Amino acid sequence: MATIERLECFALVHKYPVRRGPSIALGDTSAYVLVKLTDTDGVAGWGETYLMPGALAMIEDAAPLLIDRDPQAETAIRVDIGRAVQHPYIESAISIAVDDLRARQLRLPIYALYGGPQRTRVRAYAAMSGYIEGRDPAETWPDETEQLAEEGFTAIKMRIGRYPLHHEGPLYERVRRRLPASVDLMADGNAGYTFRQAVQTGRALFDLGFLWFEEPLHQWDGYIGYERLAAAMDIPLAGGEITLSRGAAILLIDRGGVDIYQPEPVICGGIGETIFMANMARLNAMSAAPHTSGGAIGIAAAIQAIAAIPNPTRLPLHDLPLLEVGTDPSPWRLDLFTVPMEIRNGWVDIPTGPGLGFEVDEAFVRRRAKEVRVVMAGA
Repeated sequence: MATIERLECFALVHKYPVRRGPSIALGDTSAYVLVKLTDTDGVAGWGETYLMPGALAMIEDAAPLLIDRDPQAETAIRVDIGRAVQHPYIESAISIAVDDLRARQLRLPIYALYGGPQRTRVRAYAAMSGYIEGRDPAETWPDETEQLAEEGFTAIKMRIGRYPLHHEGPLYERVRRRLPASVDLMADGNAGYTFRQAVQTGRALFDLGFLWFEEPLHQWDGYIGYERLAAAMDIPLAGGEITLSRGAAILLIDRGGVDIYQPEPVICGGIGETIFMANMARLNAMSAAPHTSGGAIGIAAAIQAIAAIPNPTRLPLHDLPLLEVGTDPSPWRLDLFTVPMEIRNGWVDIPTGPGLGFEVDEAFVRRRAKEVRVVMAGA
């Protein structure tokens, strides 16, 4: 079997003309780091995570643990990378690239490496970017949600909480009233709420029929207080995208911290870890709906994980898992693949091609990359 001969990593940064984002912070950039692994036969696999300070250096430093290795020895590679890097974001990008490469070597989709597909398609939901600087959401949300429904989305996630409930509550009602009943709504609090505010907002969302309320409280201290919040609200509480390890995942799951668990492949350790965590949630009667980054590779990785996650019940009718698809005008989602992911009538077909099921436009990546680093065998 061919071995890994070359590692490349790319910093991709796109600047928006107007700042946008969730309740807690507006930003003007969309930034990711991509990892490409090429074997001695010229087969390549790609991974992705969020661009953070030092990301390229950490990936470059990990290269000696990958060069000349057989990518089919995925478990040994993952253990070695985890011990050396000790940063789940970086481990995730490398793991996704290894999975993409080893699946392509075998000419199989990644989900075939994890037990095969449990479904042939997945329902997509549009994840709105939130707020646009200088504009009241009353000016943007009604038209934006209607446009997404016209594009075929049957579920939309709103990022909420920047303004008080007495200002935003009537806007939630307005959006709900203007959309067809067939379009489901969810809300993401992005850690912008106190406990009391979250309970009040959760009750308002429940009365309007929202499917879930996502991560309204601070998450980075281990989702402290989430089990209290889940018990205090009738609306399902979703969260878990910032569980960085199996240990962190089981602590949140065992506490009943959320009703819908959302591991993210580009954060939690990769596709295999996402599937593992989703199955841990299932053992605790908890549904799983993997979170996604706004990048094309991260979304493709989530599709592969979702394909392998068992249905929550034996009945054919169920509403989870769903696939999160960002709606901001990011080229890293819209232009990264030679043939973009297609959403038809609100659904995405699970790809049957090798690896991630999509082909990266490498010329586009090299043209737009802010920085590139390369490590080769024998270097």
